[in-house]
Amino acid sequence: MLIRAYGLLWNPDAVDWGSVGRGNRGSLLGKIRRDGSTHEIDFWDAHGVYVLLDQFRPIYIGQAGKGGLGPRLRDHLSDRFAGRWDMFSWFSMSTTNVTTSNVRAPGKRTLKPKTVLDTLEALGILLADPPLNRKRESVPDADLAEQSKSPHPKTVRHYLETILKKLEDAETP
Repeated sequence: MLIRAYGLLWNPDAVDWGSVGRGNRGSLLGKIRRDGSTHEIDFWDAHGVYVLLDQFRPIYIGQAGKGGLGPRLRDHLSDRFAGRWDMFSWFSMSTTNVTTSNVRAPGKRTLKPKTVLDTLEALGILLADPPLNRKRESVPDADLAEQSKSPHPKTVRHYLETILKKLEDAETP
């Protein structure tokens, strides 16, 4: 398998970004289901690709190698993309370790062409969400990670979601 785990439409307000230069590495926590159990994994150091989205529309696709997904995504909080994205998705090639609750750098592997093609097709469909594709994709043999934390109650996003919920509740008879 090419992609070992992935997360879709994660909220940056629910991520512990740590702090640059202070030794606080942050954490990118997600829950995966494996063998009938739920495991919380830190994907901060994962190697892979990611997409920044604004209102569900992809605006930038990048990759994270040695530095990991966490630091790359954190960089985008203060670079030319700052304030221009409100969610992100990621696709990790790193091995997910449920025993230590983290990831290991991907090792050397031999993949069959069909595995590569199936994975590339799935990634394309997940990233672009083309309207004429009938099937909703998942990445072959990869763990889907759901974001662990909910947004901090003092974030703008949480505030707006609270107002929207109140408006929806007021409209319901």
